[in-house]
Amino acid sequence: MAEMTLGADFCEACMGNNDTARTILLALKLHVVTAGDCGFFGDYHRAVEDIDALLANFSEKYAFALVALTANLQELSIDGGWGSDFNVLAAQLEAI
Repeated sequence: MAEMTLGADFCEACMGNNDTARTILLALKLHVVTAGDCGFFGDYHRAVEDIDALLANFSEKYAFALVALTANLQELSIDGGWGSDFNVLAAQLEAI
C-alpha cells in the first residue's frame, strides 16, 4: 500500500463547499480502495457505496454520519493504517 500524506492546504484549490466536499470524499474513497478490504470491524463494500451515494447526492447530514467516530469508515481507516489521514479529512469535511 502506498503511503499518502495530506497537508492542511489539501482543499485550498477547491471552489465552494460542494467542490470541497467532493474533493474530500474522493480522497476518502481513494484511501478505502487503496487499502482494500482489510477491515476487521469496518465494511469495505458499504464504505464505498456510502461514499459513492454522497458523491452522487451530497448531504451535509450524511457526510457527518460517514465520518463519525467509531463509524464504519473510521474503523476501516484504523485497520488500513490511514487513521491519521482519516482524522484530517474528517475534520475538513465537518468544517464545511
